[in-house]
Amino acid sequence: MNAGQLRAGVSEIELKPELGLATGDGAPQAKGFLTPLYVKALVLANGDDQVAVATLDMLGIDRPDALRAAELANERCGIPAQAIIMACSHTHVAPSMLPTLHTYREAFNPYWDETAKARERAWINTVVETIASAVCDARAHLQEASIGVVTADLPWLIFNRRRHTRNFGVWTHWMGIPKDQAYRPEGPVDPEFGLFVVRGADHRPICLMWNFTGHNSFNFGDKYSADLPYTVQSALDERMGEHVPCLYTPGCSGNTNYFDFQKPEGLEKATEGVASAIMAIYREACTLPVVKLGSRQAELLCAQRDVSHYWWKHDIETKLPAWANYGLQEVARFQAEAKAGAGLAPALESETYPVDVTVLRLGEAALVGVPAEAFVEFGLMIKERSPFRRTYVASYANGYAGYVATRRAFLGGSYEAWPTLNARVGREGGYLMVDKAVELLEELYNE
Repeated sequence: MNAGQLRAGVSEIELKPELGLATGDGAPQAKGFLTPLYVKALVLANGDDQVAVATLDMLGIDRPDALRAAELANERCGIPAQAIIMACSHTHVAPSMLPTLHTYREAFNPYWDETAKARERAWINTVVETIASAVCDARAHLQEASIGVVTADLPWLIFNRRRHTRNFGVWTHWMGIPKDQAYRPEGPVDPEFGLFVVRGADHRPICLMWNFTGHNSFNFGDKYSADLPYTVQSALDERMGEHVPCLYTPGCSGNTNYFDFQKPEGLEKATEGVASAIMAIYREACTLPVVKLGSRQAELLCAQRDVSHYWWKHDIETKLPAWANYGLQEVARFQAEAKAGAGLAPALESETYPVDVTVLRLGEAALVGVPAEAFVEFGLMIKERSPFRRTYVASYANGYAGYVATRRAFLGGSYEAWPTLNARVGREGGYLMVDKAVELLEELYNE
């Protein structure tokens, strides 16, 4: 890996889904738009190496589709497939494109049938093609550039949503904790707001890419919306007096939320906080024109959660009774899949689930992609152990393995520890991802 003159290219392509598609976690059928949806891409090259980050206004992307998009980009413009991080914004009201969540849709969507599945597959194919097109378009518009990172601490903007209670273990905040029960959060927050700044040869910004551990869950209605990535971009366009493409890579936010996210003003407050932080710090970034770039990717086979029995039946019935039947259906699906794969009635901790961990070197900083709703603790672990001075973690990247929770969360129970929403990875999976990410970071740092 050699340092070389940086060249950067940016692309933005609007996605235009037809109305009537099921949303990721909102209405059964969308009836309009609140905001446009985009695929954005940043490609960096320095003569020897090239890497790409694509951001998608989607709830998530399944691993096979992410792999297909990366291979298409590689075939069409030569960027190595393992050098691309595709990070979803996790908006809950973009069209659904996670076939691994079909059991969830069958349980709660009265319109979910074979026609709806076919429409979802057609939409997924459109997004896969658009990802490849965005990456290649960015690659085709490379110009001399420099890159740097600047940070801010915003602890007042987010909170850990899992709360210890006196009699019920751990209760996830939005489910409605019984009165006089909650007394402390289960885990921490990560207050670090990271901003990559890419400048052109004239020293003006050509791209901004921000990373933060808030959960992009604001709208749940029947209108498509990117939510936070779009409202932040709009606020920056107005305040900067020009359009600078702004890419959003959500941090490990499986157990964190923005304050007031359930209230009408929640999105407005989050937008104000993020846009104000960017405006306050983006000019301070020290950007370097001669940098090292690199990438590493590793496939991990994580032990699945033990679903040999419906261990969570009482926990679900107590905390979210509307999910009682759905939880049973999801466990039955996992059990059937395990029997088909192993040829016997298994204890599923011996079965595995494949995920990819991707690491990019972006000058003097690093970006790690994990394919799940990872708990904030794992992002903090990666940052603490990384050899790079600045390291950021993008969740919902290159796949979707559902919630990846800590050992402590499995003891406390509640929403994120249940085997629902395709949450397959067992209690050691997050720690394995951390170890592998650190190993790849050390390789990139020392090369």
